[in-house]
Amino acid sequence: MRKIWLLLCMSFPFFGCENFLNINPDSEVVNDDMFSTPEGVEDALYGVYMSMVKEDMYGGKMSVLIPEILAQNFTTGDLSYYDMSCLNYEKKPLLYTIKSVWQTSYSVISYLNNIIENLERKSEKDFPYYKLYHGEALGLRAAIHFDILRLFAVHLNSTDENAKKGAIPYVTKYTFKVTPFSSVEEVYDKIIADLKEAEVCLVEDKSLMPTVRKGSESGFTGARELHFNYYAAQAMLARVYWMKGDLENAKKYADKVIQSGKFTFAIKSTLGTFMTRRVSLSETIWGLYTTNISAYLYDKQMKSNVLKLPSNWASIYEEDDPRLKKWFVTKEFEGGVKEVCVKIMDENNDASPYTGGGYLGFSMIRIPEMYYIMAEALLAEGEAEEARVYLDSVVAARGLVKFADRDFVRDITIDDIMDEWRKEFYGEGIWWYCLKRENKDIFVHERNSVIAGSDKIYTLPIPADEFEYRDE
Repeated sequence: MRKIWLLLCMSFPFFGCENFLNINPDSEVVNDDMFSTPEGVEDALYGVYMSMVKEDMYGGKMSVLIPEILAQNFTTGDLSYYDMSCLNYEKKPLLYTIKSVWQTSYSVISYLNNIIENLERKSEKDFPYYKLYHGEALGLRAAIHFDILRLFAVHLNSTDENAKKGAIPYVTKYTFKVTPFSSVEEVYDKIIADLKEAEVCLVEDKSLMPTVRKGSESGFTGARELHFNYYAAQAMLARVYWMKGDLENAKKYADKVIQSGKFTFAIKSTLGTFMTRRVSLSETIWGLYTTNISAYLYDKQMKSNVLKLPSNWASIYEEDDPRLKKWFVTKEFEGGVKEVCVKIMDENNDASPYTGGGYLGFSMIRIPEMYYIMAEALLAEGEAEEARVYLDSVVAARGLVKFADRDFVRDITIDDIMDEWRKEFYGEGIWWYCLKRENKDIFVHERNSVIAGSDKIYTLPIPADEFEYRDE
């Protein structure tokens, strides 16, 4: 593994972190100094979060650009992404984009492994929040590996046994040594193990995260929705088991999050604003703080045409769906007008004074996902009426008539649930994984044709550099 230097200056206004970070595997003195105090450990974790919101990770490519273009929720006029929009992954500009995601993700994982290893050389008595530190690092390591798996490996249901045997490396050591590839099943097992350990470590969040959050918390134990927290571990377990196809366990963890009572649907009057530039204080289970992503993504639509709504984008919504009216607008620009998704972004300068409550940033996991997982799991168990209750909870929160109250009352179907996934999470990078999970055929706008679902279209190529020093 290449030598990695991390040099970051924190800018969280409510954390007040002023230290530069230099995490260097060759320097035990630096490691000892950094991890000798709680402040040093916290600085290291803040550095990880700041790396995660850079453009090569969740500040752009991994959260929106790549999965939304792949899912055909956006088309593009940009050379670097055009072939991706065609589901053709062989051209050099695209390979460079993919490589940056892979390398940045594993760099951040290396920072997390450095934190974990240094914590494990300490005693819980050394730091008052030792378990929180450890739980956050484990949870983040699992979450990033999971997204790498979803992008770069075949699904567990693939019939290509060779591809499943060599999925991705699950890196748990801070070392220059090459980590062998694990199978898809092995990676799932390791992700789940890390998340379960994180859940145990983060149990203090049950008291640290109030039911009503005002958005003014400070310090490491404040604003826990901006940290990988106890409920994030449970929600991630629900998401991982759901993607794996284990609905029984997915339902178990989704229910834990819902029954906690910590997360509620945003009120209807805030539908157009509760996610724009911000982490929702009601719906967000876990979010990331950043002052950049909103204007960055908005400019990708208005100025550079990297993200363009396809001609038929509105057809997935009913005409009376408030989400259609609140999350999409027509904007004037120099060449005419454009339809723009403003759901999590707008043209404002993110660094400008913000008085809307909560924190600048975006959600990594929101509560509607847990309801959709519950609905699907219950439907699979034959509990159609109870499944409809969970789906209707989101439908009603979004200002629509419940399925149970419509003129022709019927049992819901899996298609009803999946339609709601797409409507609710448009622009949030989730629909692609819904499609991959079921190996769905995809209508590709740039080809004007339907492409059959296959490992080929649902698996991004691992960068060639990764195999340079491997014997496997």
